Amino acid sequence: MNLILFGPPGAGKGTQAHLIKQRHELALIATGDILREEIKKKSSLGLEVEQVMAEGRFPSDEIILKIFEECLENVKEQGVILDGLPRTLNQAQKIDQIFKRVDRTVDIVIQISVDEDELIKRLSSRIVCKQCGTPYMEDSSFHPKGVCYECSGRDFIRRPDDEPEAIKTRLKVYNDQTKPLVEYYLNQGLLKVVDGMKPVAEVNAQIEALLGATQVLTRKSGCLYSAQDI
Repeated sequence: MNLILFGPPGAGKGTQAHLIKQRHELALIATGDILREEIKKKSSLGLEVEQVMAEGRFPSDEIILKIFEECLENVKEQGVILDGLPRTLNQAQKIDQIFKRVDRTVDIVIQISVDEDELIKRLSSRIVCKQCGTPYMEDSSFHPKGVCYECSGRDFIRRPDDEPEAIKTRLKVYNDQTKPLVEYYLNQGLLKVVDGMKPVAEVNAQIEALLGATQVLTRKSGCLYSAQDI
């Protein structure tokens, strides 16, 4: 199963991607996380994109597609979740071409829909684990107080791109560049929409219902069956 999680900054894509990854044993390709790790390491790529991301802008298509292709080679036969890409129509078309070259297809695109006022509220109160980058809301009870459920880290920071001016830029860039993907995937019959205004568990239940209606991935054999065959 190859899944794209689609939605504006703050919609909860990262949180849902980790939940889906754990349940279905899929590989997660999250370009934002990869780039932030490169920034943390001060690699040449990190230095190249640091200012761009801090201002809330997207790195170039060339950089994003190169990361995607390298990650796809590393996961081999495993199904993937794409979080944070594609973000432009060009990226979407190139990803389709790359998938086709390795005999894969996008099986489903799930858009997490959230009102803009709620997005601003979420992004303004979001913190991330300094050690692994897992996101949390400052007033959330979704994890044990002060402890990261991914790595048990206890230091939390605010990302530069979650500062007020960067948030405005990120939402504008999303509306200008990424929303056209709705029509692209709608025309392919791949787009499904969930209500991202609900609590995390309810959003995940909506996603799992869509995945279950599309196909079932067995854990033991790794074989993929259509729902009608079960």
